[in-house]
Amino acid sequence: MKAFAAGLCLIVTVCLLTSPVQAQGVVCQLPEDGTWVKFEGTYAQSELRPNEQNSKVDITPWIEHVWIKSVGEEMAEYKEKMTACRWIEIKIERGREKDGKIDTGLTGTELYKVLVPESAVIDDNVDAEGVPVSFLPLVKGFRKLGNGNAKPLTEPALQLYPLGILVGYFRELRKVEESIDPEIGLENVKAASQWQGQVTTERPSSRTVMESTIWKSKEVPFGVARWSAKITREIKDDQSPREDFKPSSEVVIEMKARETGKGGPNGTSELMAP
Repeated sequence: MKAFAAGLCLIVTVCLLTSPVQAQGVVCQLPEDGTWVKFEGTYAQSELRPNEQNSKVDITPWIEHVWIKSVGEEMAEYKEKMTACRWIEIKIERGREKDGKIDTGLTGTELYKVLVPESAVIDDNVDAEGVPVSFLPLVKGFRKLGNGNAKPLTEPALQLYPLGILVGYFRELRKVEESIDPEIGLENVKAASQWQGQVTTERPSSRTVMESTIWKSKEVPFGVARWSAKITREIKDDQSPREDFKPSSEVVIEMKARETGKGGPNGTSELMAP
């Protein structure tokens, strides 16, 4: 699974739809410090065999849990100015169910702790200077995989996709509906706006298409109530024409916000930065 996800890193073509708006992944607003939200869902993978009678072989779905929380405030330099920043922690658990829990194995848990400028977290397609916003910029950050040590992030922006959360950062999304029932288990969330986007990655012998839908709601901490994604990988011989691409595998992710709160164990940091 990790090898498949790693093959999605090179994005060479972005397919955009009309009525664009910017998305910053799963963080597009900042709640009060100490606030957290937990998402629950499934990660299902299938092998596609277009030349055989049983053309789709499903692999037992994995369970996925994602926690996002605000765990501290700090003044730091950003764009040569001292800026109010927030520490955001994101924990991802993915694996088989065992005795009512997720068996993540040695590397199935990922933990990110990042310091982001508060002014950069906006729910809009451009910043105050009219510049399109595609990623969530970082002042600094760390990533911990499984039982390993936390390591500094070298990227200037938060990049959860594809090794963490399998919803990419889209330069633009198409607004599908203004207000719909997000079908999640949070009583205070009555509606959310729905947005869709698509990213295509192509190499001489492979092509990957990711289609995502994001339900955004200001009533949920960090602004996202639910997301789903379908990632289809197609293959062909290096020298064959592009029309020879045939589907070889498919991953479907469904995630919904299930719990929120403030303070307590879920509202404190799990990662001590080195």
